[in-house]
Amino acid sequence: MKRILILFILLMAGMSTYAQQDPLFTQYMFNPVMVNPGYTGSREVISSVLLYRHQWVGFDGAPKTQTFSTHMPLKRQKIAVGLQLMHDEIGPKNTMGYFLTYAYRFRLQRGKLSLGLRAGAYDYRYNWDLIDYRDNTDRYNNQGTTRDFVPNFDFGAYYYTKKEYAGLAFSHIGNPRGFVSRDSSYITKLFMHFTFTAGKAFVINDDVTFRPSVIVRNSGFSKADADLNLSFLFNNTFWLGVAARSNFGAMVLVEYNITSNLRAGYSYDMNFNKLRSRNSGSHEIFIGYDIDIRHNRILSPRYF
Repeated sequence: MKRILILFILLMAGMSTYAQQDPLFTQYMFNPVMVNPGYTGSREVISSVLLYRHQWVGFDGAPKTQTFSTHMPLKRQKIAVGLQLMHDEIGPKNTMGYFLTYAYRFRLQRGKLSLGLRAGAYDYRYNWDLIDYRDNTDRYNNQGTTRDFVPNFDFGAYYYTKKEYAGLAFSHIGNPRGFVSRDSSYITKLFMHFTFTAGKAFVINDDVTFRPSVIVRNSGFSKADADLNLSFLFNNTFWLGVAARSNFGAMVLVEYNITSNLRAGYSYDMNFNKLRSRNSGSHEIFIGYDIDIRHNRILSPRYF
């Protein structure tokens, strides 16, 4: 049963179905550069985030994701660069991602528009021995471990002011593909996804700020899913929020601004679909640190 469940998750991850292929993040609003390369440099500091996500705790072979991102504007204020690293495990599939981002920013009347490009590659490794085969003559049986590199390009547009933002990102441009089996008979193909994000901060008084946000994901061949988040900032220090995900369930999340440079956050996902009896939810934690390279440029509070 354990290995059958692992195979189920592998299929859900998109190897031979049209499911979502990218890692899922609940705290997208606290680490937007992983979603949209257009966010690169928008904090006007060297901004770094380390994130860990354990999805469907208690489910054999459940997804585990770790990411590291850092980005900064250059001396020429219109240009920003960044680096993102990702490690993702789902059953017998182990993925590393290595990416560089570049963004060019335009100053508009009320805010800025940033156009970003992300380029890199995914390093896929599959351990076929972790799968129980009902048919021992299956062509993938006894293949051991196979490996594949797939190049990847993403594009994003991100508009922002101090109190609002909206972004649109396209990932896996050109539907990149590669071969993973020794006889080059199994194709790994990434399908292009688009992601829309938006949010706005409403300052209620000196102690409370209300910030709704939304993210919509779609792969072009399946039904779109969306997260609606409602968060409150108390005393410019502590974020507390709740969220709902279509066809899934609800989430709670918190962020604490430890100092003007250091912040940390946690979220918990509660799924209400058919998987709820098989797991105890999903956990996600992150820590972020900003380095002010131009002195006195860190905004306080930061809403995005």
